[in-house]
Amino acid sequence: MNNDTVPFEDSIFINQEAKYILSLLNDDTKSSSWLLTNGIHKIGRLENKEIILDDITVSRNHGFISVDDEDIKIIDEKSTNGIFVNGQLIEEANLMSGFRIQIGKFNLIITKVDKK
Repeated sequence: MNNDTVPFEDSIFINQEAKYILSLLNDDTKSSSWLLTNGIHKIGRLENKEIILDDITVSRNHGFISVDDEDIKIIDEKSTNGIFVNGQLIEEANLMSGFRIQIGKFNLIITKVDKK
């Protein structure tokens, strides 16, 4: 583990009802993670997106992740390069903890938050 992959502290979950964490796995970019609460989490290159993946291989409005308690899904918004879940090109897919997602050149993993 290096300084770019320091785990979240338990204290950051106190005021947020995070259900999942989406983590970037690419070696050539600094590590990033996003807390996914209930609702819609938009993905794209634009600054008004919650999950910004800044590369030409990502569409401006690439897709979104929808979280509803235990149900989590990812939807492609007719992006140029598509979304791959566990190596399969999808238009829409239900996700589970441990699933790998590829959006453009970015590789990500979804992890369920373990509430103690």
